[in-house]
Amino acid sequence: MAIHPSAIIDSSAVIHESVEIGPNVIVDANVEIGEGTEIMAGTVIGPNTKIGKRNRIHYHTVIGHEPQFVGFDRTLNTGVIIGDDNEIREFAQIHRAIHEGNNTIIGNHNFMMATAHVAHDCHVGNHVVLASFSALAGHVVVEDRVFLSGMVAVHQFCRIGKGAMAGGHAGISKDVPPFMTVKGGFGFLTGVNVIGLRRAGVSGQTRLAIRQAFRNIFRSGLSVPHALRAVCEEWEAKQEPMPEELKYLVDFCSAPSKRGLMSGRSREYGVENWTEDDGVE
Repeated sequence: MAIHPSAIIDSSAVIHESVEIGPNVIVDANVEIGEGTEIMAGTVIGPNTKIGKRNRIHYHTVIGHEPQFVGFDRTLNTGVIIGDDNEIREFAQIHRAIHEGNNTIIGNHNFMMATAHVAHDCHVGNHVVLASFSALAGHVVVEDRVFLSGMVAVHQFCRIGKGAMAGGHAGISKDVPPFMTVKGGFGFLTGVNVIGLRRAGVSGQTRLAIRQAFRNIFRSGLSVPHALRAVCEEWEAKQEPMPEELKYLVDFCSAPSKRGLMSGRSREYGVENWTEDDGVE
């Protein structure tokens, strides 16, 4: 274990012998840090934080500090849980949960760029990229392989489905379905994240099915429930099993939501501005 003499480590912290801790790091009570993790200078690890293996936490990061929640009770036993193999860059912030016994959760193999912000009670999956200045408000769920570009802001209680991608400066105030792309200050769906699907090894036939479903659900003019029913009936008529990814998209769009689903149209562009391949290939 390599701990700089200027670091302040609470006596209750459990730290693997291979962990490296740089100058002026603060590690609070009831913290656990796993094998091979590196914590660089000036970082603060708040109470009840559990950090897994082989994470690299860069300069002046703040993890597990009090949430930015008016009236938060500092005596509550809340925390942060971080998995393995995450890269968390300088000045990023991950805040602890607001209710007794709850945690803000970060999965594995994620890349949080400088100044990225994860608020209380968020759940971030695996292989997620949060670019610089992106921010998640409280209770946001980000599923696997999501990419949020710079300065993307996500409203509290939103869900972002796996494989989705948001362009820079996008405002996300409603749920983003899996495998979709988002742009615009008001946030609207522009198409399917085909590149992300290819990188995830999804077949061309399934990608085509998802593209067609996007058009049916978000550009046909039908209500979402009616469009989803039409997609399901189409596959029933084919007498073929629905691809797993398409079934996941349908299930996501059918699930109860506190924020509702993001629209395929926008306040900036009417439907006449779209072309058949916008954001698709």
